[in-house]
Amino acid sequence: MPEYAPGMKKFVIIDANALIHRSFHAVPPTIHAPSGELVNAVFGFTGILLGILEYELPEYLAVAFDMKGPTFRDAVYTEYKATRAKMDDTLFKQFPRVREVISAFNIPIFEKQGLEADDYLAIVATQVTQKHPDIKVVIVTGDKDALQLVGDRVTVVTPISGYTKVKRYDRNAVKEKMGVWPEQVPDFKGLSGDPSDNISGVPGIGDKTACKLLEQFGTVEGIYEHIEEVQPARIRELLRTHEETARLCKHIATLVREDGVKVSLDECTMHKFDVDKVRRLFESLAFKGHLGRVERLNKDWNKLRVSAEQGSLF
Repeated sequence: MPEYAPGMKKFVIIDANALIHRSFHAVPPTIHAPSGELVNAVFGFTGILLGILEYELPEYLAVAFDMKGPTFRDAVYTEYKATRAKMDDTLFKQFPRVREVISAFNIPIFEKQGLEADDYLAIVATQVTQKHPDIKVVIVTGDKDALQLVGDRVTVVTPISGYTKVKRYDRNAVKEKMGVWPEQVPDFKGLSGDPSDNISGVPGIGDKTACKLLEQFGTVEGIYEHIEEVQPARIRELLRTHEETARLCKHIATLVREDGVKVSLDECTMHKFDVDKVRRLFESLAFKGHLGRVERLNKDWNKLRVSAEQGSLF
């Protein structure tokens, strides 16, 4: 079980899109509901969700989704994610079922036109840590963009095999993986780019050079404030030629942290749901093993429900 600081509570925010995609490719396409519909991604996502509940024991939980349509990034950078393949139709059809699972647990969903799920990870993590010093945040995602959010009370967890095997990122783990500190991740992408999002970065500058520049100058802005000190001359000229691109790519890679969203801890309280609704849904999907895990978890949730009801009487 994870270690808790005295009095420290936990808020878990899940990147639904990332975990649904991961589940679709990790779970064989042989799992069907009694209705005949393919539910391998639903099954995999639900397994990860239950693993989070079993291991992290969060007091608060929320889920973030991408929305269809352009974001502010597309408006300023037309090449953004232009190389991404269209979502497989058999995956797309499973999203409503995943939402049913989330709804059955009464887990709030954060989504807004113009923002990505990653932005909501940032908004929730920022607001919770700023307003609630007794709460730490765990971000569950497969997207390395979220590594820029890691801090003293923010951890990123990437599932590897269900939720039994995961990679946890604190500040040192981010530095080991990326070669830069969490707050430098957008600068790193501004310089070296990110093929997964079709962010070009500065042509001719790779990961190692980007790390060296950021170790010396700290940020993209710091580099241009001291551009005459950049060596060798070839790199200095590349940076001069592509200054606008470097600054734009950093902007694109930077997650939104403020958007007027109000995070209600009460609405995100994990045990506030009707377990019978979960049972009915899992039975309709033939998720027998998952249902057994819910029943075991529900014993602990019942204690929390009783405690909350008693507390409301005073």
